[in-house]
Amino acid sequence: MISFEDIQNKAAELGWDDVGVTSAVIPEEDIAAYDQWLQKNYHAEMGYMENKIRCNPQEFFPGAKTAIVFVSYYKQEKVAFQKNHGVIASYARGRDYHNVHRSRLKRFIQWLEERSGQKEIARGFSDSAPLLEKALAVKAGLGWFGKNTLLIHRKFGTFTLLSGLLTSLTFEKTVEQMRLPRCGSCTRCLDACPTQALVSPYELDASKCLSYHLIESKKEIPSSIQEKNPGYIFGCDICQDVCPHNTRKEISPSKDFHSTLGHGSSLTQSDLDSIHQNPERLHGTALKRSGAKRLLEVYQQIKH
Repeated sequence: MISFEDIQNKAAELGWDDVGVTSAVIPEEDIAAYDQWLQKNYHAEMGYMENKIRCNPQEFFPGAKTAIVFVSYYKQEKVAFQKNHGVIASYARGRDYHNVHRSRLKRFIQWLEERSGQKEIARGFSDSAPLLEKALAVKAGLGWFGKNTLLIHRKFGTFTLLSGLLTSLTFEKTVEQMRLPRCGSCTRCLDACPTQALVSPYELDASKCLSYHLIESKKEIPSSIQEKNPGYIFGCDICQDVCPHNTRKEISPSKDFHSTLGHGSSLTQSDLDSIHQNPERLHGTALKRSGAKRLLEVYQQIKH
């Protein structure tokens, strides 16, 4: 029998910072919130978010009974905005976390198969897979939903990345945590958002979100968004930087997320010229999602 302690030890060995185990079922409350979000068109032009498989783990992995959810803590140093610099969000300064997680998940599933003596018993996921992974993380007792729509981990705050797997195995210890709000009367994230993308507690309108326009959208950034960008070229950390649960947190000790493995904390015109000449330099980093041309376009739209 594989114990929860066994899972914890293996997760730590592979580099994760926390893990939770729960049933492979998305709570009805989270499905309802997701449906309402879509109905309000808060997903902007991210058509892939309409894939309802997100609410049905058994469709993602037939026979799924259990979800094992992993947490990676990635926080890096907060940097000041400077003239002629485009700041990179904390999560994107090191290696592409999708690659980090895929490698870990492959090894964890191999271990799970060896320990159980069974094959084809699990399928991994990160946030690029169509699953409501934050809902599973909350249900697994790893934290709660913040008013900025991010998971607030009891130890690491919001600077976390999620990955996990669905498995046909069952375990003695699982958690079925209620989806309860725990932010009290605090509205710092809503107040700080420069574009008012957090339209109400727990609701994000992606069409107003700086990160959406800097990463997901390939269209010209609307002037109403451009003029409120304090200096980001990729992503945004504002609603995280002001969260009380992130104060006095040390930076992540994981080398995978350190800026020395990426392009630093910001990009200059010289950096972008070099990247444009050698776009393969973006490989292995989250910045590859934008590409050299888009990064240069965004940089030119930042007020310097």
